[in-house]
Amino acid sequence: MKVRRTHAVFAAGACLVGLAVYGAGCSVPDRTFYDDTAGTGGVAGDHAAGGTSGSAKAGSSSNMAGTDNGGAMGDAGESAGGAAGETGAAGSSGDVRPVPTKGLIVIGGTDIDQVKGLISVIAPATGRELARETLPLTAQVAGIAYDGAAQKDVWYVFVGADFPAKPDKVVDLQVRYFDDTSDKWITLSKLTTLPPPVPGTLTVLNDRLAYLSHVVSGSTTVPALTILDTTDVKAVKTIAAAYSPMTPFVGNMVTLIGTRGTAADATGVGGTLDLGLQQSCNANKLCQLFVQPIPVGDTIGSALGHVLGSYQGTPVAYASQLEQLDYFALSPAMGNVKVYRATPNAPESADSFDAPQSANDLSAMTVAECQKTALVTANTENALYGVTLNAGAGVNFDLGRAGQLVAYEPFTRNVIATYNPTTNDFQTAPEDAGVVGPEITAVEVTSTGGATLKLVERTTLWAPPTDLRANVLVTRFPVPFTCGQ
Repeated sequence: MKVRRTHAVFAAGACLVGLAVYGAGCSVPDRTFYDDTAGTGGVAGDHAAGGTSGSAKAGSSSNMAGTDNGGAMGDAGESAGGAAGETGAAGSSGDVRPVPTKGLIVIGGTDIDQVKGLISVIAPATGRELARETLPLTAQVAGIAYDGAAQKDVWYVFVGADFPAKPDKVVDLQVRYFDDTSDKWITLSKLTTLPPPVPGTLTVLNDRLAYLSHVVSGSTTVPALTILDTTDVKAVKTIAAAYSPMTPFVGNMVTLIGTRGTAADATGVGGTLDLGLQQSCNANKLCQLFVQPIPVGDTIGSALGHVLGSYQGTPVAYASQLEQLDYFALSPAMGNVKVYRATPNAPESADSFDAPQSANDLSAMTVAECQKTALVTANTENALYGVTLNAGAGVNFDLGRAGQLVAYEPFTRNVIATYNPTTNDFQTAPEDAGVVGPEITAVEVTSTGGATLKLVERTTLWAPPTDLRANVLVTRFPVPFTCGQ
């Protein structure tokens, strides 16, 4: 099958998932205190699916019964790197997982015809595909998160019937280890009938995994925040299928990021989630982003939230892997994109600066942490925007197609950007028609965070597969990590 690739503009939208409103969306004070009793036994029990905004709580055995994923957790499936198994080629059980010394790019998506779900593992130095696993016909990858903490090096793979996962269905979780010696997956454990993850919200803390989701309450689906205990990767447990504070969140839940531990102890259990809530939208679709910190550890705590700023379109966010910092990029009503930087427990103390670029259709955000540069993709502008964190210097990189997924790969210090076309027209279009097929682009970032920034696409020694459509993009990022290692 020939896949045509050009650099002409092809306007295509990234796949977005809408969330139902938690409250009325009315204005609230800049700082709100959420008093909950989770720290004294108020955390929902295993698979308890508590409703929010006044929804009654109900056990998930009734709320989430009747999975339609059609056996999505089957281990069978074709794979270019060998079928996923319980053990590696040399009989490894995955119990001994050394500190990673090389990077990986893991993509969840589909084949060209968007029929078969697949998981692809790619070497970031060359783009060469190390392994490909084709899922059963009834299964799709609903989300992937990587946990690079000491003794972890595992991938949380959520599998369901669709991507994005339907809010009224459930998904299953596979905890996997990728063996760098055999280039094969090892499945360490499984957990079934979990709330479906909202794409782009899976957040890894120390021994905790959180994500935005939905649960079924009565005859309706309710937006939720799900938190899992990943202390033992062979026995993952649900802490809260739908965390619900005593004072309900107000507004749409639109972003979720989080940092590990605390400033005093980066290795402590859990960390701080920063939940972004869309509030106070006006007739011109200009909204406020309210950032609500949620301390998570042995218990779920309470903290003060704060209105970060106003935006149109979609807010994007990124949590640092190297320090206690969260980043947000917002498109204001007029003018350039504004970048906010804050410690996770104090959004009211955020500093901000204007990026040189203007865009109102942001798609995703990452930070090239070793180069101290934030990178944001934009949809109809077909661009990857780079802005240095110390000086606010900016560069636009023309992707030649809609800006979609983006991730930082620390071992090569490259930024990976993927594209999933909305149609299959690229298969039959003439060479000069400007119809772009699926792409996995590697961009070299040259900067120290100051006034100089350079973005250059890698064209040599880079040969990624062109016959897969990326829905999920994740890179291996060990914690801690030393730039230049």
